Amino acid sequence: MPTAAPSPFAPTDADLVLVNGKVITVDLKDSIAQAVAVKNGKIIKVGSNDEVKALIGQQTKVLDLKGRTVTPGLVDSHTHVYVWGNQFWPGFLDTRLPNASSKAKLLQLVGEKAKVAPKGEWISGNQGFSLSLKATPDRWALDSVSPDNPVYLRHLGGQYAVVNSYALRLAGINKNTQNPYGGRIEKDPDSGEPTGRLFHYSAENLVGRLAPGYGVNTAEKRIEDVKRGQDLDLAAGYTSGQDVIAANTAIVNTYRWVESHNALKMRIYVMQYVASEEDGKNLLRDVQPFKSEMLTFGGWKLAVDGGPGAGTALMYDQSLQAAKNSYEYWDQQTLNRMVGTFHKAGFQVSFHAQGDKAIDMAINAVEAALKETPRENSRFRIEHASFPTPQALERIKKLGIVISTQPQWITAWGDEFRSAVDEKTMQRMMPIRTMMEMGIHLAFGCDVPATPVLEPKYAFIGAVTRTTTSGYTTAPQECISIKDALRIHTMGSAYASFEENIKGSIEVGKLADMVVWSHDLYSMPVSQLMDLKAEVTIVGGKIVYEEK
Repeated sequence: MPTAAPSPFAPTDADLVLVNGKVITVDLKDSIAQAVAVKNGKIIKVGSNDEVKALIGQQTKVLDLKGRTVTPGLVDSHTHVYVWGNQFWPGFLDTRLPNASSKAKLLQLVGEKAKVAPKGEWISGNQGFSLSLKATPDRWALDSVSPDNPVYLRHLGGQYAVVNSYALRLAGINKNTQNPYGGRIEKDPDSGEPTGRLFHYSAENLVGRLAPGYGVNTAEKRIEDVKRGQDLDLAAGYTSGQDVIAANTAIVNTYRWVESHNALKMRIYVMQYVASEEDGKNLLRDVQPFKSEMLTFGGWKLAVDGGPGAGTALMYDQSLQAAKNSYEYWDQQTLNRMVGTFHKAGFQVSFHAQGDKAIDMAINAVEAALKETPRENSRFRIEHASFPTPQALERIKKLGIVISTQPQWITAWGDEFRSAVDEKTMQRMMPIRTMMEMGIHLAFGCDVPATPVLEPKYAFIGAVTRTTTSGYTTAPQECISIKDALRIHTMGSAYASFEENIKGSIEVGKLADMVVWSHDLYSMPVSQLMDLKAEVTIVGGKIVYEEK
């Protein structure tokens, strides 16, 4: 009886191998290897070139690193893939830098658009302009350049919008209109007329629901926005993203559609925004959690305050510019009740909280929820946590709360924050080293479009240097090393979504999510971090981005 021919593809053959490189594993020992082998989307070998080359078969794809550095895929703990993709929709008036670097330039942009737009057509800006609140035009300034077209412009931070009189009329907003729950319609103190500035999502959306690109969208456009956003993320070196404020069920369903049609190329963890207690009850009744290898529904997001740029950071010292427009989005009892209900149902809960008082309110709600329904490893999250007090840090550590923050803000917005608070408060802005040394679980995320730049190098620069664009260094004792920053942006961010056992490091059995970089992160001078870029991005053992 003749012997069967050997299979050209042995069971031990790898699908993909990376050889001749520096593999920064981010394992517990921070091991450095030369090569990695992948099969069926997972890592099967990490070691020397010889060890990995033994797994090369006839069908194995071989990527010769030629000395380049590989790290685990970056996990973005706070991103908005759909909204980021939406920023580049051609229907928007592009008000991002450098297009609208001043009030005069912003008004010029609107005026030029109004000259060519048919009367009555919306002028809808992307998110958006980055002027200070003081420099932001009001409705009457917008009327002067666009009297015959409704205008909706959302600030880069997302915490407020400005509209003209035409848009207010279409939305039915006048001096008698009451503030929506959690939002505020700014009114002139003398006349009582709306100024056109709308604070927080519920007020912004009174007009935004009518504006193209915001409330007026098609399913096809949302799908294209997700695809565009993920392509930008993958090119930056992110293999996973946590969208912690999917604004509505339509966005969640868009992610599901893209995933079900095998078009989701990066892994997404979704948390849906809850606007009110009634909204929360309805969502909890109607929404069923889901989980696949590419897409997971994680839980719920609540906003406790706004931000320094809008003056809506909830601070104990309300005399600070950062807090001059602040107010409580929730009373403590309502917040406790909502968080307790979500926690009891088994979901993760995340809070947007920047000011020290907002952070404490979030902590109070966590304490109440855990007292009512004790549960280990609940991993409540606070997003941003810009100005925590030392006492808050102790409570955060005790409760196991994850802090998901954005060190790129130190560089991008540090000067603005400094002008909005006093020097004493600036010394406790994002105390990353202190939190790390206390054992608080940290995660990094870019928060585009509220951050003007996407690439993770900006997180590294902010965390390592803590230096603003003007050259001011805030709390230099809080600087951390690039090794620590990389660990936080991989393993730390994976922990924030309960996924540290399947991603965040290059180890056997984990998902084969990796990035090949232009530079060696561990040896490159800090001064060269601006040159760092992703050259190859791999998700599940498949190359999903390669620099041309």
